[in-house]
Amino acid sequence: MKDPTDKLMTALYSALNANVSYGGSSIPVYTRVIDWSDRTCDQYIQIADVLLDEDGTKDAYISKGDVSIIVDTFFTGKKEGSWTPANSIASSITELIDDVILTLSGFTQILARISRIESPDYTLDDGGIVMQKLITYSFIIQEN
Repeated sequence: MKDPTDKLMTALYSALNANVSYGGSSIPVYTRVIDWSDRTCDQYIQIADVLLDEDGTKDAYISKGDVSIIVDTFFTGKKEGSWTPANSIASSITELIDDVILTLSGFTQILARISRIESPDYTLDDGGIVMQKLITYSFIIQEN
């Protein structure tokens, strides 16, 4: 069985990068965790954890799993903040990738869907408030 993680993350990055905007600005997409001190703006998208299970016969390896896509929004000041940016960005993401079969070199995607959207409690830190949306993208991929 080949690991489809890199192909899947690359395809999701391509689908989202430069295609999601909020307030007239393109929202950056990262495939790694960004430290708050390294962020380039107050809203961004992280393509994070990929969890998969192998299934199928020896001649047709099938991977079923989920990818976590995190929308991070940051507001300076303890009395600032709104769910509006996170909700709007999450909506744009789901419109772009829900039920859209991605092209993956060496693999065929059979299922692509948003299976869950969560709004975790906001987080206070020394610089302000962090609000996130967690989008779970579910997939079934067959190795060619």
